[in-house]
Amino acid sequence: MKTKLLNNLLLKLLSVAAAMVLWLIVVNIDDPITDVSFRNIKVDIVNADILADQGQVYRVVEGTDTVDLTVYARTSVAGRLQASDFRATADVQKDLRYDSMVSISVSYVGGNARTEDAIERIDQSRSNVLVSIEESVTEQFKVTTRYTNEPSDGLEVGTLTPEQTVVEITGPKSTVDEIREVVAEVNIAGITGTAVRTCTLKLIDGNGDEMDDTYLEYAEKDQPFQVTVTTLNTKEVGISFDVSQAAPEGYGLSAISYTPQTVTIAGEQSNIRPILNLDIPAEALNPDGQTGSVEQTVDISQYLPDGIRIPDENEREIVVRMEIIPYETTSYTFVPGQIHFANIQEGLELDAEDSGDVTIQVSGLPADLAALTQDSIQLTADLADCTRAGSYTVPVTVTVPDGYTCSDTPEITVRLVRTEE
Repeated sequence: MKTKLLNNLLLKLLSVAAAMVLWLIVVNIDDPITDVSFRNIKVDIVNADILADQGQVYRVVEGTDTVDLTVYARTSVAGRLQASDFRATADVQKDLRYDSMVSISVSYVGGNARTEDAIERIDQSRSNVLVSIEESVTEQFKVTTRYTNEPSDGLEVGTLTPEQTVVEITGPKSTVDEIREVVAEVNIAGITGTAVRTCTLKLIDGNGDEMDDTYLEYAEKDQPFQVTVTTLNTKEVGISFDVSQAAPEGYGLSAISYTPQTVTIAGEQSNIRPILNLDIPAEALNPDGQTGSVEQTVDISQYLPDGIRIPDENEREIVVRMEIIPYETTSYTFVPGQIHFANIQEGLELDAEDSGDVTIQVSGLPADLAALTQDSIQLTADLADCTRAGSYTVPVTVTVPDGYTCSDTPEITVRLVRTEE
């Protein structure tokens, strides 16, 4: 009896085993293992705050923070798998090795237990994320404002005022050191008066290229940044130069020309309305005292009235051409009757016959001297100190028209006599 029972149990066990084998055969025939691939799965870096606590920051080596997956699973579920069913992570706290690589772990996160059981294995194209760990630094940068397009016709851009002038940026030292400029660039097309425009800050490197700010942190990152824009009215006005000091001593300015002769200025309407001409002071011309044919570029923007500017940079510099030649000299002799005697004391009069003549030298440009008449030259002698009859030698003041010089300090001898009663 006992032998019979043992034989029956053995048969039953063999039957169960055979059934299981048969079931596996059927399953593998009807629902075999197949593979499905997913490319460029982003690797999430976790627990990186441990580096921040140590004053460090990481940067992923480009191209190493994605992984391709090949998933082996039952055919019945493989077709329903999606990239979002899997998560790839690199745990800095647990899996950082050699301060340069972090192991990648891949897990199923689809939430379906049956599907998870049907996954046999997951192969991944790379095992590690490569990282660069370095010192974390914080620097402040001034915000530079720029604009694209133009305001409405007849207007020029006045001021561009950022909502804040300085931003504080934290990140890897090597990356922060590359920043040369923080730019707020706004589109001002069609604005009038005062308007607020928004933009996103751009970080510019030493080559003038926009930088990737992935590993940089600042409060304004990916946030709308406001710039207040004002516009100014414009007006075309003339230009004139004060030439009184253009030539050095002994020389004169025979010709002057300059281009452009007009310029467009910009400013508040109340400021530009009274301006008809820009008067450039004498100090602007020929400060080195050159002679002959002289060409000089004058930046007139430094001589503008307050509240006025020249928006076009090409109009700020005026090219001035001058011909500066030596003066010539002509002599003129004046008799007492051609001289004005001032402040003759009461009871005295001038004895012209016993008074001397005065000869002076007048310098000027040749063409001007040819046109100068002696009548246009004034000589004056002040006799206020001559209180009694007699002979006196007194200085003579010479007054010549503009464009001429007289460096002489002549004197005249006069005789005063008592008037006859």
